[in-house]
Amino acid sequence: NEARERVADLTATLNDTELAHYRLCVENYPTDPAHKYEYALRLLQNQRYNEAIPLFQEAQKDPRRKIASMDKVGYCFLMKGWYADAIDVFTHAIEAYEIKDDAVAKELRYNLARAYEEQGENEKALDVYRRIAQLDFSYKDVGTRVDRLRAGSNKAGPAEPTPEAT
Repeated sequence: NEARERVADLTATLNDTELAHYRLCVENYPTDPAHKYEYALRLLQNQRYNEAIPLFQEAQKDPRRKIASMDKVGYCFLMKGWYADAIDVFTHAIEAYEIKDDAVAKELRYNLARAYEEQGENEKALDVYRRIAQLDFSYKDVGTRVDRLRAGSNKAGPAEPTPEAT
C-alpha cells in the first residue's frame, strides 16, 4: 500500500510539473504550436477540455500536428457531449488525412463511430466500426461494439476517456 501511495503521489507531482512546464512554455513562446499541442495534451489528460480545445485548434497550424490536433479537438467535443461537433471534426480530419489504414486513420474512425453511437446514430456507428474491424478486428473494443450494435443494444458503452485516446 505504501508503494502504491508513493507512486500515486509521484504521478500527481509529475502531472502538476508537466502542466506547469508546458503552461510556461506557451506563455514564453506564444507562437510555437508544438508547445501549445503538448500543453493541450496535458490539459486533455486532466479533463480540462475547454482549455485544451483552443490550443489544439491553434496547433493545427503546424502541418506535422494538424491531423492529431483535429483528432484531439473532436475527442474533447466527444467528452463534453458535443456529439454533432465531434462528428464534424472527425469527418473533416478523415477527409484531410491521406492515409486510410494506419493507426491514426483507425483512431479517427473509432472516435467518429463513438460520437455517432453517443448521438444515437447506431447504424452509422456500426458501419464505421465494421470498416475498422475489417482492417483490424483486434483494434480496441471494435469487435465487442459491432456485436452489441448488431444485437440491438442502444449503446455499446459510455463515452469515457481511454488511455489510448490521450
